[in-house]
Amino acid sequence: MEEGISLSAMKALVEKKINKKTIVKVMWNDTEKMTLLLTPNMKINSFIHDEKEGYLFFDNEGKLIEYEIPCILSERDLINGKVILRGINDGK
Repeated sequence: MEEGISLSAMKALVEKKINKKTIVKVMWNDTEKMTLLLTPNMKINSFIHDEKEGYLFFDNEGKLIEYEIPCILSERDLINGKVILRGINDGK
């Protein structure tokens, strides 16, 4: 069984790690939903998944986001309201 923590606990962990406050932003497109933990000054409007590049995020003007996003959680990372903690090399 995989271990999970609440989204608020994950938010607190990220805030402690980056030493900044974060906000939770939920975004979705035609195929999937993403939950992002962002600092308040980050303006992200949309995203796509590219097979070669991975997830690409865009601002309100349609420009590619170049800065690092503190935490990105896909639908498979959230189950029953819990953030599932997986090892980097567990193959899932």
